[in-house]
Amino acid sequence: MRLQQTRRRLTPAILAWGVLPCVAAAALAGFVPQPSVLWNRSASEPTGLYIRTAAAPATGRIIAFHAPAAAFPYADDRMGYLHRVPILKQIAAGEGDVVCTREGALSINGRWRAPVLADDPRGGSLPQWRGCRALGKGEFFVFSSRIPNSFDSRYYGPVKIGEIVGVFEPLMTSSNQHGDA
Repeated sequence: MRLQQTRRRLTPAILAWGVLPCVAAAALAGFVPQPSVLWNRSASEPTGLYIRTAAAPATGRIIAFHAPAAAFPYADDRMGYLHRVPILKQIAAGEGDVVCTREGALSINGRWRAPVLADDPRGGSLPQWRGCRALGKGEFFVFSSRIPNSFDSRYYGPVKIGEIVGVFEPLMTSSNQHGDA
């Protein structure tokens, strides 16, 4: 008899502790922008776990964004996952900054930053963004100097504000790995 009373008292408590977290998570999912956490596997930013912040996109910040249309069809052949997974890169230039890709070189505000490669490490032709202009409102140029073969705005042009998923910062990363993307 005593065992049945204990079971009756524990059952509502177990249900409350088991169900309440699920209900709370579902309710918060409607208010917290998604995704709120990303795993970066590309060495163009330190590999690891990133968390979304409330910060606005600005030079120096890391953003997650959907690959612009100009990234395809190149990305279809080599990085098909970009249709489903956002890209994580640091913003190198924003509104008013002058970005130029000329004669195989990237410069931002008149300062040389990196080469613009014609071919990827596998010998495939990379798309080229060609331009020399001040970025407009809501445009950001993403670039990684961590690895020479980063697939960034040098190849698909500026990222527009509507393509941005959010601003992220490293939570747990490893900064000593090298790779591609």
